[in-house]
Amino acid sequence: MLTFLLARKLSISDFGIFSTVLLVTYLLVGIFNALIVQPFQISVAKGFSRKSLGFVFQASLALIFICTLLMSAVKFLPISALDFFKTNFPAIIMFVSSYLFQDFLRKILLVIDFVKLVVIIDSIFLLAFPLIGFNENLTLEKSLYLIAFANGIASLPGIFYCLRNAEFSLKNKELLQYHLKEGKWLFSASVVQWFSGNFFTLVAGIYLGMNALGALRLVQSFFGVINVILQTVENYYLPKTAQLYYQNKKQEKKTLLSNLSRGMLVLGFLITAFFIFSEPLIILLGGEKYQDYGFVIKLVSALYFVILYSYPTRISIRVLEQNKAFFIGYCISFVFSVVSFHFLLKYGALYGAVAGLVINQILMIVYWKILLNKKQISVWA
Repeated sequence: MLTFLLARKLSISDFGIFSTVLLVTYLLVGIFNALIVQPFQISVAKGFSRKSLGFVFQASLALIFICTLLMSAVKFLPISALDFFKTNFPAIIMFVSSYLFQDFLRKILLVIDFVKLVVIIDSIFLLAFPLIGFNENLTLEKSLYLIAFANGIASLPGIFYCLRNAEFSLKNKELLQYHLKEGKWLFSASVVQWFSGNFFTLVAGIYLGMNALGALRLVQSFFGVINVILQTVENYYLPKTAQLYYQNKKQEKKTLLSNLSRGMLVLGFLITAFFIFSEPLIILLGGEKYQDYGFVIKLVSALYFVILYSYPTRISIRVLEQNKAFFIGYCISFVFSVVSFHFLLKYGALYGAVAGLVINQILMIVYWKILLNKKQISVWA
């Protein structure tokens, strides 16, 4: 909803630049997930400890510091495309750091089943809406500062919880080794996954202009409704499935898969509605200036049908800790992106960009299914 508000308040080109900053932030979120959150999800399924909570809290602060140093180094690169980054460096640092920390706290609290506290955090973040909505002279820089402020305030309940309930120590060698061991393939996969998922989107901005990038990102943000639900699936069903798998509770696993399948079917009907009412939806979201981009909703709908179909397989790969296979799947997808992007964007424009994203998903699903069948393993069996 905040993205839709920004799409209306900012020009299409400024919204395209904001989308670029957000996409890079997603890359850093993926790295956080790989090195901290995802190994923590599996370890909690085996047994929660206050020390492990303290470790991931400390690790998150260390990673944010490292990310800040890396972004500071990028500032000095002699690349004209980074002029906005250099001019608005403090605002971008504040935006990225607060986004990473709030996202980390939410996911950790979801893993340990403190959903009510996450709702409180999300409710506080709603402060961003009046701050931006009632701002008559909103600029891109100002919007980054306002969102950073809202993220910072919203993080406070999570910070207080961790400080009260975690055990902090500098002697975390075993936990560090576990996270590095489990996270090394996930880290590589997250980087490749980001390029695989966003390569066509970013290159579309170069080939087709910031307006095309802004329109594509607006539609992808609209499908964030689906992403929120899928994130819930990942944050809840993944540790739950892992717990049942390690306890060898077959009947409970079948019930969980049945519930998951029914949920995916409901989402399928929702996406069908998006497809049918694409033209009025795009105008409702971004205003009249986006009226020529209604077809993009139809294209992205096709992409999400493929994503829904892949989810049980994706959960199997994660729970069975086939992290190398997870990485290789995204490598295959990324290689296809690099090889095909010029042809698809030159002759297909936005149609080609979304077609590339669809083919990426299909390649990964096929590889993972072949691997699981070859090894004769399944988390749902």
